[in-house]
Amino acid sequence: MSRRAKTSSTGGETINDLLSKLSQQLSEPAMKSTARLTILITLALNGKMTFSDLLAITALGKGSLSNHLEKLRDNGLIRVRTVFKIDGPRLLVEITEEGLNAYMNYSTILEKLMASS
Repeated sequence: MSRRAKTSSTGGETINDLLSKLSQQLSEPAMKSTARLTILITLALNGKMTFSDLLAITALGKGSLSNHLEKLRDNGLIRVRTVFKIDGPRLLVEITEEGLNAYMNYSTILEKLMASS
């Protein structure tokens, strides 16, 4: 059996099937950017984070991070809200159920690809 036709250990999918699924997911506008993937993965692992925390993790500028968050929010992957603390308002970013599903799908495809290599 050629390497291309090799099936993964789960689900009987070929490597090409998995790569096709990954390509489809990454062709979605919200998933085309490594910065947005980083934000989504970070939120999937933490649930919610402040804008300042995401600035530190992504090393993006404020405007760039705002633009990426807007794209993720517009696609229903995250929710952004303002919370009020003693030292002032904070922007809180949370992953939605849809965002968590997108992350789980992405990570499952990667796990299957790693298992099939």
